[in-house]
Amino acid sequence: MADINVNAGTTSKSGKRAATRKPVRTSKSAAKPLAVLDEARHEAAFEALSPVEKNAVFRDVGEELARTLGAQVVAQMLNGTPMSGREIGAQLGFDHSALSRIARGESKTGPTLWKVFALAEALGYRIELNAVKK
Repeated sequence: MADINVNAGTTSKSGKRAATRKPVRTSKSAAKPLAVLDEARHEAAFEALSPVEKNAVFRDVGEELARTLGAQVVAQMLNGTPMSGREIGAQLGFDHSALSRIARGESKTGPTLWKVFALAEALGYRIELNAVKK
């Protein structure tokens, strides 16, 4: 089994087909530079939010993380397999057009965790999640 590491580049299992396929683009727009963050100011603004507003912030951040990280992981798995999206759909029961939208970052919320694990299992990958204490 191959490991998935979001920070790693894509690698092909082998075979002529995977080498000739175009890599899946994960985003259509160029990344915008981030402004310098004033942590104290942002922390004070966050603490001033109501519990409902804080919940909305966490939900939005979670959806954005699922969309962007999900796109990277799905694209890495799709680029690393010799099968086409249609073959994956036909043989493994995944909607090839939905997988393509996810890999391009066009899905509004990104893939569900179970879908990432199911695709990884079907394609011979292992997903590793970890949490690091601050």
